[in-house]
Amino acid sequence: LNFNNNKENKMPLWTNTAAGITNKPKFLTDDANSNYDRTLCYATNQGWVMRAGSAATGNGNTGAQEEVLVAIGGLAGTSTSTGLGRPTITRVRWGESAYTGAVAITVNVTWDEAVLYDAGTAATLAIVSTGTNITATATHIDGVSIADGLTGATVTFTGTTVDENCTLSIADDTVIGDPDLKDAIDGTALNSASKTITAAVKTASGYATRAVTAS
Repeated sequence: LNFNNNKENKMPLWTNTAAGITNKPKFLTDDANSNYDRTLCYATNQGWVMRAGSAATGNGNTGAQEEVLVAIGGLAGTSTSTGLGRPTITRVRWGESAYTGAVAITVNVTWDEAVLYDAGTAATLAIVSTGTNITATATHIDGVSIADGLTGATVTFTGTTVDENCTLSIADDTVIGDPDLKDAIDGTALNSASKTITAAVKTASGYATRAVTAS
C-alpha cells in the first residue's frame, strides 16, 4: 500500500527558531483579555510554560512552579548559540485604548523568555507624539511592582501624556533605553537585538497608534 497520498501538510503547533517572534504554542490566543493569552507564556529550559499564578494554571500562587505546556529540554538556552538564544521581544501592546487629557499611559513589552531586573536605573521606552515625545519608565514585571531580582516575561512601561489632541506611536526599531534588564537564565545584560521593537513585532501585535483627546 502507498500512503504517500494521504500525507497532510500541517502547521507546527510551536517552533523553536532563535530570534523568532511566532514560536509560542499556536493553540494559545492572541487576546489580552484571555486566560490563555500568548503573553502569559514564555520559554524556560523545561519548555514552553505558562506564568505561575495565571488563571490558566488554576493556581493563584505566583510563587509556584510554572505550568509546562510543551516539554522541550534546553528550549531557552544559555547563550546566543543555544536554544532560543537571548530573549526576543514578541509583543508590544498599549495598556489603554485611548487617552483624555494629561493621564498615565502604559505600554506592555513581552519577551519569549523571562528577563531579570537588576536594580539601578529603570529601563525606558520612547513614545513618539505629534506633540511632545514621552519617556516611559519600567514600573512592573508581570504585573508586580519592579524590584531588584524580579523576573518575568512582560515589562510594563509607564509615562504621562503631555499634550492634548495628539497622536502617540512607537517607532519601528525602537530600542529600549538604559535597561537594567538581563537574561533571567544566566544574568547576562540584554544585547541590542533583545531590546529592539521591530516592525514585524508591531505587526504581529496588531499594533495601532493611540489618540489623546482634550479633557
